Amino acid sequence: MLYAYINYPNPHITIHKSSSCGNIQQQHKKSQRVVHLNSNTLSSELLNFKEKHYKFGANPETNDMWLIVDFNPEEIEQGIVDDVLDLLKKHYSPFRKVTPKVHCEL
Repeated sequence: MLYAYINYPNPHITIHKSSSCGNIQQQHKKSQRVVHLNSNTLSSELLNFKEKHYKFGANPETNDMWLIVDFNPEEIEQGIVDDVLDLLKKHYSPFRKVTPKVHCEL
């Protein structure tokens, strides 16, 4: 399982592969948006990103999001984050220069 933090005003995506990473808890706020991506939700959630159901903007309600990606084998998890980013790039130009960075490994 990996955790990916998406920030819009300062466009970046940070991947955390260790659930014990301290940054995961630091970046959670009240009413934090969290999207779970697994074998049961992947199709519908990718469609939500494609159809822009998830909005991003410069206000506290829409400026960030966490993705929790849970697949087996784990090797495809980062590819799913890349797929979400590709969909975001179509709607939000600040994401066009973003490359996900890995903050912590297992």
